[in-house]
Amino acid sequence: MKEEIAAVEAEIAQFEKERDACLASIKALRAEEDPAAGVFRNTEIHAAQQEKLRLDFEIQYRKNRINRMRFGM
Repeated sequence: MKEEIAAVEAEIAQFEKERDACLASIKALRAEEDPAAGVFRNTEIHAAQQEKLRLDFEIQYRKNRINRMRFGM
């Protein structure tokens, strides 16, 4: 069981790295926007935010999975 938990924790770490990259991407896209010049990145920002939410879900799902393994469910 410890090996399974370690594998899931590795998955969590990978998803957290992806989420951090996604957050950096959102920040960069927001910085690129210039409404005065007509430069909008709303579609890209929305897609990145959706990806971040997906990654948050994957992380939480795996944390819950670890808890279920630890408590024998």
